[in-house]
Amino acid sequence: MNVVIPLILIGSLAHPEFVTCHLWKRTEGRDGKVCVYTGPNGTIAYHYAQRSFTECPRQFQCRYAPNSKGRVTLKDIMKGISDGF
Repeated sequence: MNVVIPLILIGSLAHPEFVTCHLWKRTEGRDGKVCVYTGPNGTIAYHYAQRSFTECPRQFQCRYAPNSKGRVTLKDIMKGISDGF
């Protein structure tokens, strides 16, 4: 039984599942121009444009990462602290 779990994890890393992600928003930060995409079950993906936002496709196949978070909010930090006590 102990061998089955690592084999399942290795299989999911070697052959990741891809889903269609759609353009959610475009933002410009200190790292440059960033296009943010969303997919099913909270999947979030990023594309860093080199010159302009026209480089960002409306949709593409991104790696499936359910319930991924782009940024940690203050609410998430407070919840983590309260769960620790």
